[in-house]
Amino acid sequence: MNTKRLVLLAFLSIILTVQEELLTFLPNIQLTVFLLVLYSKKLKCHETLLIITLHVLLDNLFLGSFNLYYTPFMWIGWALIPLCSHTIFKKIDDSLKLAFTGVLYSFLYSWTFMIASVLNLNVSILSYFLADIVFELLLAISSFLSILWLYEPCSKVFDRFL
Repeated sequence: MNTKRLVLLAFLSIILTVQEELLTFLPNIQLTVFLLVLYSKKLKCHETLLIITLHVLLDNLFLGSFNLYYTPFMWIGWALIPLCSHTIFKKIDDSLKLAFTGVLYSFLYSWTFMIASVLNLNVSILSYFLADIVFELLLAISSFLSILWLYEPCSKVFDRFL
């Protein structure tokens, strides 16, 4: 990997982290799933996993958490996107189909936190799920719409940089 590629990956990690921090005032409204889908489709799997690792580290630095219950689950939840994009959803390039995969990724990411919360807080899965379902739906809707509306134009811009 050359210096130019490393700088690109660092820059993409910063974009991922900054947009999430800028949108924290809106509950579960973010462009993270959209960006990870875009990165997964345009970059190699290990490059996207590197971006995710840096993002998780930066996100936890900003939040001051680095909780051993949540940090690994955050990484796993986000890592599912490039892993699935490079395997089972490899041939999907249509923005509508990608938007539906974004809904799936949103729920999978949320459910990884359900596991961590149940273990950490000692609450029942049903209680957590019922308390979190509205936020899961918000993340799924924002992921669906952002991929549907932004994937194609951003994909064209991304191709010019690569």
